[in-house]
Amino acid sequence: MHADEQNELQEGGHPACFLGSMFFRIFLGIHFMLLQSTFAQVGSDALDLDAGLVAQWDGVMPLDAAKALYLPDATHGMKLENFAVAFAFRVEAAPDSKHGHHMLNLINEGQSLVIDWHLGVGGMAVGLEGRGFPHPVPISQDVQGKWWHVVLNVKRDARQSLSGIWLNGIELNSWRETPGPIVLAKALFEPNSRGLGGQIANLRLYNRPLTRSEILKLASQPPLAGLKPQLTSFASAKGLMTEEVIAVLGGTEAVAVVEDGTMEAMLVTQFPGSRIKLRDLSWEADTVFRQDRPMNFGSMKQQLERSGATAAVLMFGRQECLEYGEGGVVEFKRALEKLVSTCAEVTPRLVLVQPLAFEGALSQHNTALKKYAEVIAEVARTQGALFATQPAALQAGATRDGLNLTTIGAAQLGQSVAQLWSSEMKTPDARLKSLIQQKNNLWHRYWRPANWAFLHGDRTAQPSSRNHLDPTQRWFPSELEKYPPLIKTKEDEIWKLANDLGGKLP
Repeated sequence: MHADEQNELQEGGHPACFLGSMFFRIFLGIHFMLLQSTFAQVGSDALDLDAGLVAQWDGVMPLDAAKALYLPDATHGMKLENFAVAFAFRVEAAPDSKHGHHMLNLINEGQSLVIDWHLGVGGMAVGLEGRGFPHPVPISQDVQGKWWHVVLNVKRDARQSLSGIWLNGIELNSWRETPGPIVLAKALFEPNSRGLGGQIANLRLYNRPLTRSEILKLASQPPLAGLKPQLTSFASAKGLMTEEVIAVLGGTEAVAVVEDGTMEAMLVTQFPGSRIKLRDLSWEADTVFRQDRPMNFGSMKQQLERSGATAAVLMFGRQECLEYGEGGVVEFKRALEKLVSTCAEVTPRLVLVQPLAFEGALSQHNTALKKYAEVIAEVARTQGALFATQPAALQAGATRDGLNLTTIGAAQLGQSVAQLWSSEMKTPDARLKSLIQQKNNLWHRYWRPANWAFLHGDRTAQPSSRNHLDPTQRWFPSELEKYPPLIKTKEDEIWKLANDLGGKLP
């Protein structure tokens, strides 16, 4: 009897064997799907902005160019099914009335527009016009004198809305585009602001759609990158700047410090009027070796850029010590140096924090933890970063189980950072801490929405990701952008209270 016949007989003649076999197969299937989902949800730093690039004009060009920018002859007759157009632009003056069409045209065989914009006193509307279906995105902001980065991303799929318009790295509109290619018969761009003046830069045409990480990368390139302030390391200027944006990186301890709010409260009261902002980029279980993020979340460098960080506080060492012991110090140093170098690409204003000691049965690891602290101090010294030291003894009740911090422990760790700029010990005002906790809760919802997969991950095709009144439209991206104004309002309250307190706390 052949083996397959024997298996068939066994399954058919013995229900228990059949059910067991089926259960095992189902289990393997579920396990495989979970593994796929896990791998799909881990972000990657690998980007290839040259892949699929049909034409590009780098640098800055006048918007009122006298002649069009013709695509290479090789593009004649090219069929663009899925494609992307990316560019940055600014206008020197807003029109004094509603001003008609000011277009950047990619003309196909039917003389159809692909991208156009309308400038008026109320702001700007960027739109796609293909096959007679306009998809405008109104932007009710003053557009003059500012650089804006625009991406039209077309990914045709009859089942779901994957095409969209992105502004400065944010998806503002998405729709389901009609299947069928655009044929490039008269392939040219016509940048023209009709007398308003201005510039266009980094114009690119791809014969494929861009990923979110690629869009974020393009949005951070010059000339937009040139708008960032010139930053100097804390080694040359220790003080905090006005409008300083402090990003906090780390694992569970960093999460606890941000949630507690003591560190932020001390900083805003030590520098009333400086409008300091704190942005929580920490994530439970982060280590210097791994900072896993959901699919399309962006690399650590992109996270720092998106948050507008001008300074970064890194809190690592405890988890790594527990996992690898004293034998992991060398690898820890390499990984920390790599992470610090990544942060330094965005800002040289860095703070490295000595980890708090362990308690109870875990205190046996404190000898090894000192080795990690020495490495952190050395890296801080060589990188021109500040180093926040910790007292040898923890405050009573600093941990729940020798490892996880209570609010007392989180406050002690946060104070060590705040005291880098002021040695005065102050008890933060309870009202201020409450406002800070509310603001950080809003930031958490904006930065780490629980249903990220429906926003930019692998579930954008699900009905829950789209407007129930119009399934061709996605609602989640626009809903999420309601949070930044709420965060700004709460920060205004924080700064006002800090000024009212005048830096004098009970």
